Amino acid sequence: MTRAETEIAAGDESTAATARFEADLARDLLSARDGCGTTKPPTERAEGFGLDRAYRVGAALDRRLRRRGYDRIGCKVGFTNRAIWPRFGLDEPILAPVYDRTLRLARPTAEIPTGMFRAPMIEVEVVFGFAPEGADDGHPDWVALGFEIVDCHYPEWHLTPADSVADFGLHGALVVGRPVNSRHPGFEERVARLDELEVRLFRNEAPVARGRGSDVLGHPLAALEVVPRLLSHFAEEGDPPLCGVVSTGTMTALEPLSPGEQWRVEAAGVDLPGLHVALTG
Repeated sequence: MTRAETEIAAGDESTAATARFEADLARDLLSARDGCGTTKPPTERAEGFGLDRAYRVGAALDRRLRRRGYDRIGCKVGFTNRAIWPRFGLDEPILAPVYDRTLRLARPTAEIPTGMFRAPMIEVEVVFGFAPEGADDGHPDWVALGFEIVDCHYPEWHLTPADSVADFGLHGALVVGRPVNSRHPGFEERVARLDELEVRLFRNEAPVARGRGSDVLGHPLAALEVVPRLLSHFAEEGDPPLCGVVSTGTMTALEPLSPGEQWRVEAAGVDLPGLHVALTG
């Protein structure tokens, strides 16, 4: 065998080993999700495991969920607070799919069973909705407050951004409050002023966190700019244009959840309906 043939063979073996590793990782993460368990983070399994490989694992998991009958109806954008990027070595947010089976509507209250998660935490987010005819031009059809229930399948929430992307983007559920749609008078102005939005988060009527719309990349609309490029990691031939929901990233610190709790958020600065969830076992 020539030197060139040896190098090609070694490259093929390396590529095959990488594919096997990523397939094994996807299997372990799906098993952990199904069983509300944990698995070893990929960055502790393989040196140099970065975002590109993490998105390949995320895409493999997306395909497996869709084979189970999950319909992809939007996405969540994460790590949208630029203040934390230096700590994680980031220069952009991350993205993961949202599914019909992970979306909940609070009209006016949603009940969320915590037993379906391993170690759930709650975030307050601005959520945009898109009608099919408006998806291409990036103009939202509605806006609402939302709770994202994030979950981690690594011990003690020890992770990096790459670990997060591989672990379903940490997405557990998205609870969407009552929307304000584009036919509402003053809708465009309301959306334009979302950087002035202030939110207060309450657990059992005790205040636990607060945040601002400007904490999301300076303005929640900015999160929409990264969606087409990052969503390409999950794109397959024949996929329709993005419509449905986009959750733009947390405005509050993560708070752990327990059964029996009542959580609500109220808005100030921009007129958006509040949101309430009740946690069951």
